[in-house]
Amino acid sequence: MSKSAFLRPSIVPGISKREDFQLQMCHTALLVIDIQEELSNYDTSSTEYKHATSLPRMISNTKQIINAMRSSRNDGMGGEIIFTYLEAQTKDSRDVSLDYKLSGSLANLPNPSCPAKFVDGISPIAGEDICLPKTSCSVFQSTNLDYILRNLHVEQLVVCGQLTDQCVESAVRDAADLGYLVTVVEDACGANSENNHIKGLHGMKGFARIISTHQVLQEIRGAELTNGNDQWPVAINPSKGNSYSYQVAILRSLRAAGVKFIRYTTVDAYNTIRCKAIPLSHTLKLLTERNETRSTSNLPMDTPTAIAEVSFAGQPSYADTIISSSKLSAQNLLTLKPDFSSLRVLPYSSKTAMMMCTAHDQRSGELSPLCTRGLLQRVVHQGKQELGVEFSVGAELEFMLYRSEKPVDMSTFGNTTSLNEQEDFISSLCDQLEQQDIAVESILGESAHGQLEVVLAHSNVLQLADDMIFARETITACAKQHGMKALFLPKTSDVQAGNGLHLHISFKDASNNISNTFSDPTRPKGISVKGESFIEGILNHLPSLLSFSLPTVNSFRRMGPGCWTGHEVAWSIEDKEVPLRVCLDLRTRQATNVEYKLSDATANIYLELAMILSSGLQGMKEQAKLRPELRDYNAAEAVESLPTSLQASLDALKSDNFLLSLLGNKLSTAYIQVRESEINFSGDRTFKEEVAEALERA
Repeated sequence: MSKSAFLRPSIVPGISKREDFQLQMCHTALLVIDIQEELSNYDTSSTEYKHATSLPRMISNTKQIINAMRSSRNDGMGGEIIFTYLEAQTKDSRDVSLDYKLSGSLANLPNPSCPAKFVDGISPIAGEDICLPKTSCSVFQSTNLDYILRNLHVEQLVVCGQLTDQCVESAVRDAADLGYLVTVVEDACGANSENNHIKGLHGMKGFARIISTHQVLQEIRGAELTNGNDQWPVAINPSKGNSYSYQVAILRSLRAAGVKFIRYTTVDAYNTIRCKAIPLSHTLKLLTERNETRSTSNLPMDTPTAIAEVSFAGQPSYADTIISSSKLSAQNLLTLKPDFSSLRVLPYSSKTAMMMCTAHDQRSGELSPLCTRGLLQRVVHQGKQELGVEFSVGAELEFMLYRSEKPVDMSTFGNTTSLNEQEDFISSLCDQLEQQDIAVESILGESAHGQLEVVLAHSNVLQLADDMIFARETITACAKQHGMKALFLPKTSDVQAGNGLHLHISFKDASNNISNTFSDPTRPKGISVKGESFIEGILNHLPSLLSFSLPTVNSFRRMGPGCWTGHEVAWSIEDKEVPLRVCLDLRTRQATNVEYKLSDATANIYLELAMILSSGLQGMKEQAKLRPELRDYNAAEAVESLPTSLQASLDALKSDNFLLSLLGNKLSTAYIQVRESEINFSGDRTFKEEVAEALERA
């Protein structure tokens, strides 16, 4: 592989941004700063930030990044790993910097006779990794790191280690001044206090990209698609006029990976996945023809296909028919515009890649009011622009495994039965999710027979929503590969718990994207003012919200006293019998997010999140005062009950002017009419028939 420089020449002064340059592994090095035993031991019983959060998080995340870098290197994609650590060259440390000599404990560093010790899992491999002992704060000042990086043709530097506000910040600033494209992994850096960590990140903001471990792992793994051929363009942003080259690069990369088809995918208002597959060869042919005519407008992957408008909101989930009262007809088409960041090769259908799309008017090109993914994008943008908040969402997705029309086991909550007996399925599922960069935090056996829960890690809202679509499809396909069916039906038995999709929501300050501003340990409940208003905003609209988060007749079978969902308009801290549960961080014991429990996988995740987040944002705007915690009510005080049926929730929606306005007349009319048609269709069906139909469709 050629090592010639190609990143710096592609920079356009005044136009290019650091965010334009994702990692290209053949020109990337990981710099691990001062993660050594002498500086990294922590007390597991301490609640101090350094011991409870900073050091454990830094060590855990750095291990993941090192492993990913080594995998990239072993696969021939490149990637250097450089360890720099405090160690003097002389026994009495007389060679250390003046600053260190004046800094107490740093005046006597490890030395050749008593060398520095590396942390388990974060140690160099002799002959493969590079080790640079240093004797001052800045590695560039006290070592020949710059000389080594240039010999290695490194242009991109990924930095993690400690301390964020000292040695890390010093190295990052020096690297940027020397012409390197620097990426700081914020949650793989450590500091003595949270304030010092935030201060250090602020100090590096103008010198580097600051991203999370999850993001950097995605880039390291994703770089395999483009690193194999030096002639393919890099650092291309299609919105800045390089769309032709960008699309050619993607298609050639996919072809090299054995992909033959691209699915352009959307989700209708009622959670039906709708897509079209286009042969990759056909798209490449169209691109070639467009290049020959020098036409760069409306390229084949800009608007690759279209779907009838009525299929977005006018057709129920039970049949391929048009509900006339939806006011939608077969007259218009909506074009699909793919989001390239959502591109995944499907492990269970390896000749196919899939992208999520937004839907646009065929004539004007404007975003359709029926596009729920576009609606969610608008809500997220509104939160940033108007209230300065950046949301983060995690999810707990529950499902049941069936074989021969029966649950695969008789397990109960937290039991080892499902984990033992379905280990091959679980292992295969995790592999397939990981191949799609869907981060799984945990898997457990849930309460019902044959039931599992997959916990998806917190990420930005749109990514989490996309991940949920890919995860559901993957679970379904993987179960079939193992001779089973995966059932997401909310309720399958009168005497067992149902399948939910619990959403964990927090937010950060959009201006720095660092600290969790849902939490405020100085307040009585540990929740920030914005956090309290956010919860109250959701509670104000909760009866109507159920029509989106519990959108089927079967969904309401899962709800009620003793069902682990809550049945009143209420919130509480760490109470699993309320609809909104404030969760505490296991390490810091501080409020970290609010869990929305009245949700299941029959909901359109984009529409559901748009409605929930908008309700919370409305609470923030109005500075709504949070009502008392449920446990603080006395016996004489009445707590409002939630609707007990889909029809009752739809009736609440009809009077909820705020949510109706957010939906717009076209979508709100169609949504209510189609959902009511589904209620009518379900009227004659028994619970047993609902389960039988779900199994037939699974």
